[in-house]
Amino acid sequence: MIKEYYVYLFMKVIKGDFMNKKLYCFNCNKDVEPISNFEENTYTIHKKNVAVNEKVFRCPHCKNELFDENLDDSLYQIYNEYLKTYGLSFDKLKEIRKSFNLSQDLFAKALGWSKRSVIRYENAESLPQKQNLSIYKKIENNKNEFIKILNNNKKDIGNDLYFKIYNSINAELDQKTINVFLYVLNNNYLTKTQIMKNLFCIDFEFFKEEKKSITSLKYVHCKYGPIIDKKDAYLNFLIQQNYIEIVDNDDDIVLFKPIKEYDKSIFTLKELEIMDKVLLKLSGKSSKELSNWSHKFKGWLDTKDGEYISYSYSKDFELNENW
Repeated sequence: MIKEYYVYLFMKVIKGDFMNKKLYCFNCNKDVEPISNFEENTYTIHKKNVAVNEKVFRCPHCKNELFDENLDDSLYQIYNEYLKTYGLSFDKLKEIRKSFNLSQDLFAKALGWSKRSVIRYENAESLPQKQNLSIYKKIENNKNEFIKILNNNKKDIGNDLYFKIYNSINAELDQKTINVFLYVLNNNYLTKTQIMKNLFCIDFEFFKEEKKSITSLKYVHCKYGPIIDKKDAYLNFLIQQNYIEIVDNDDDIVLFKPIKEYDKSIFTLKELEIMDKVLLKLSGKSSKELSNWSHKFKGWLDTKDGEYISYSYSKDFELNENW
């Protein structure tokens, strides 16, 4: 194996085994002290031609090429040059995996590969298959593409491992937050403003009672009341990942509807209780009604446009007042 080979090679160099080493020339039929230089050779790997500038040993008498199995690192060079045709390298394969903050085992499971395959790729022991090289390129600097593959493999992975992987890669939204969006929109198509106000009420009502929010969202002051920070980025993420989609009603009002079912098992009974309480209270309220009501919230009154509204204002939050 290539890794072990280089350890072996290094030890031989340390011992001085290659000092003035002679190689056998089959043409001259004797051991000779070789001369060496670098030559460019072309090899075909999976129907692709790759050029390698490699060290070549020749007989000083007849100039025939000599073979040295210990010094020959051509295989590694050839494979690495082949990877470069995809914009990759053995080092890059490891970098891509580490960019998702995953172990070799979790990375392999997320992609539906074996752990042994990932180890062999990263240790330069074998070349990835063409389809796997394509996957490396798709997910390089593209977390959304990685999540798509992860979602496709969810059934095979299982919920517990799926959530562990998902939360490890620092996705734009954690799974509980995504499921709150889906819960709010279940049989309840809403405008962007209505979504903002439902989530705002859920988090501040829950924080008031439990000293923590259900989602990982932050809220900021805007003209129409408290809204989710980075709301457009999060909604686009949910659309791109096929969690929700945009529809129009009869009045050409843009609404959002869920594509996937929410996962009820991810919530505690208290979280479900608070969400149901808020959804019941806000049901049927127009975007204008919700905005006007939220303007009476102390957290909004005390902040300026673009400023964060601290969850410390949850003590002033009253779901059933000021309507």
